Amino acid sequence: MREINFTDNSHPVIKGILDYLASGKDFDGCFWNNIIESNDNFPHAPWWDTKSVSTSHDSYNPAACLAGFIIKYADKQSELYSLGCRIAREAVNKYISQGFLDDMHTVSCYIRLMQYVEEAGVTDVFDIDVLKNKLKKQVTYSITRNTDEWETSYVCKPSQFFNSRESIFYIDNKEIADFECEFIIRTQLDDGSWNITWKWADYPEEWAISKTWWKSNNIITYMLYLKGFDKICVSEL
Repeated sequence: MREINFTDNSHPVIKGILDYLASGKDFDGCFWNNIIESNDNFPHAPWWDTKSVSTSHDSYNPAACLAGFIIKYADKQSELYSLGCRIAREAVNKYISQGFLDDMHTVSCYIRLMQYVEEAGVTDVFDIDVLKNKLKKQVTYSITRNTDEWETSYVCKPSQFFNSRESIFYIDNKEIADFECEFIIRTQLDDGSWNITWKWADYPEEWAISKTWWKSNNIITYMLYLKGFDKICVSEL
C-alpha cells in the first residue's frame, strides 16, 4: 500500500483543503463558520443545528486550527498564506489578552495552531513562547479534576490535549495524566470499545450508527494515549 505523505501540499487531500480555504466559502473575513446551514438537511447532533444554536461565528474554533494548517501547507508567496498569518496573529492576540477559555475544543484548536507553526518552523507570525506558556496554564485549568465524572459525563480529560509524556503539558498534569491510563484500561468494554458519554436528542437510528463511529474514534484516541505512555506496544499504530 502506498503511504500517504501529508507533508506534501500537492497531495489531493491537502490541496483540496487549501482550495476550500482559499475560496472564501463559509468565511466572513475573520472566522470560518463551525456551523453551516446544510447541517439541517441531514441527521445531526443538536449542537450542530442552525435553528437551535446561535450561528454567530466569532469563535476561533476552527479558525485558529485552520490558520495553522495554512501556515504549514500553503505556498508562502500566496494570498492564502498571508491570510493564514493574519488570522493566526489575531487569534493569538485575542487569546493572550483574555482569561482562560471554558471550551476545550477551542483550546484544542489553539494547541493545533501552535503545533502547525512549530512543524512549519515559522517564527515571525506571533511569539510562540508566549502562546505556549498560556496554553500550559490553560490545559491545567481545563482538565476536569473530578474523575468520578469521567465515565458518565462529557468532560475534559488529558487525552483531549496530549498523548505522550513528551508533551509540554505533561509535567504540570503528571498525576492525572497517569491516572487516565489506569482509567482507560479499567473502563474498556468487553467488545474492546468504551462508552460514549453523550447522545443525540433526535434521529435514533442514525445516532446508533454515529455512536459506533464515535466508538472507533475513541478506540484510536485511547490506544494512541496508552502507546504514548508506554502501556502498550503497537508497531503499526
